[in-house]
Amino acid sequence: MHTTTTIVSDRSLSLRSRLILAIVVLVTLISSVFVIAIWEIKVRLEAVAFGHMVEEQLTLMMAAPEGPASLDMRLLPDWALYTGDALTGMPATFAQLPPGSHHSVRVDDNYYQVEVSTQSETPAVLTYDITEWENQEHRVLLLMVLGIALMLMITLVSAVKASAAVLTPLRQLTERIAGVQPQQRGIRLSAEFTGNEVGRIAQAFDAYLERLDGFVAREKYFTTAASHELRTPLSVVTGAIEVLESQSTLIRGDAAAGRAINRIKRACHDMLGFIEVSLLLSREEARPLQSASATPVKPLVEHLIDELQPQLAERNTRVTVAAEAPLQLDESESLIQIVISNLLRNAVEHTVNGEITVRIKQDALEVSDSGEGIPTENMERVFENSFSTKAQGTGLGLNLVQRLCERLSWQIELQSEPGRGTRVQITFHPR
Repeated sequence: MHTTTTIVSDRSLSLRSRLILAIVVLVTLISSVFVIAIWEIKVRLEAVAFGHMVEEQLTLMMAAPEGPASLDMRLLPDWALYTGDALTGMPATFAQLPPGSHHSVRVDDNYYQVEVSTQSETPAVLTYDITEWENQEHRVLLLMVLGIALMLMITLVSAVKASAAVLTPLRQLTERIAGVQPQQRGIRLSAEFTGNEVGRIAQAFDAYLERLDGFVAREKYFTTAASHELRTPLSVVTGAIEVLESQSTLIRGDAAAGRAINRIKRACHDMLGFIEVSLLLSREEARPLQSASATPVKPLVEHLIDELQPQLAERNTRVTVAAEAPLQLDESESLIQIVISNLLRNAVEHTVNGEITVRIKQDALEVSDSGEGIPTENMERVFENSFSTKAQGTGLGLNLVQRLCERLSWQIELQSEPGRGTRVQITFHPR
């Protein structure tokens, strides 16, 4: 059996989740940029301040009357001056630095502001221990990171509450719309959602409902009027046929006239049945047509095949009826006839020089043919309205059959293989 399965997978985040995520990301970006900017400004200012201080101190030391070697560095516990022979004993990290100021140079666990003399004739390196400053900076940085984390938590809680407040009217509108039943008319929602942006959506939906109500009203009027106007002339024709049948002297001995009258009578009956089915499908609240007595399926199938004999002869196609069980249905004969006749006509239209088999089962009817089959690319569309592979086809037959089956809770199955034929089975489930 050919079946179509449509899986709708929406992996996108909900509107509420996207709103919360947007707020959290925005606050995170702003906070991070702010912290990075403050930190960069602090580092630059600190480098400039310490750089000037150490540079000036080195200039004063190098200008000492007795030379920098005469200075007592014990009076400056956080300072270290390397010049002359002392240059060979300073840490390798300092020896690799080019002339100029260098901020936050790490040696082991300590940090230094380093000034390398730019005077090549008297090389000197002055360092100032800023470890305590750097440790304080690290503590401040940790506090800033913790502050961002706390701000994110507060932002997340606030975003959840804010999104709930913002989206509650939208959720209520969604639930209200979902509760509107197709058969309800005159429903308006905007009065329930005044004073917020959702009210504009409700107003737009009300405008749509108003146009839809007008469309449904016009369709109901047309259906009712059309059925009334069609029933009247059909009743006149049926009455005229009954008068002709009562005048037996007019048609006695004229077999052709008798057959013509029977065909007209049958056509009127079929048209009245089609009107009833059309009303059933056009009104959602309409109940399926019931028959006063069970309708036997086999005689109906044989009658429909007899009416198709001219087309069958033209296409050199033979029809075989295999009744495996006596199948009777409680639905209207007109409804059952429309379903079976469309299946038979569809099989005849697609079969040339072949065979059609109708199997009547315990609770099912199967129509199979040896015709051209359905191309694989068209299998998904065979039940679509107005879809047909024939130039003169209307595409209404199988669509009508499917709609009736859905309305009556019957199951329709279709199998087809290009070049080898098609099989359609309808399983009748009691309601």
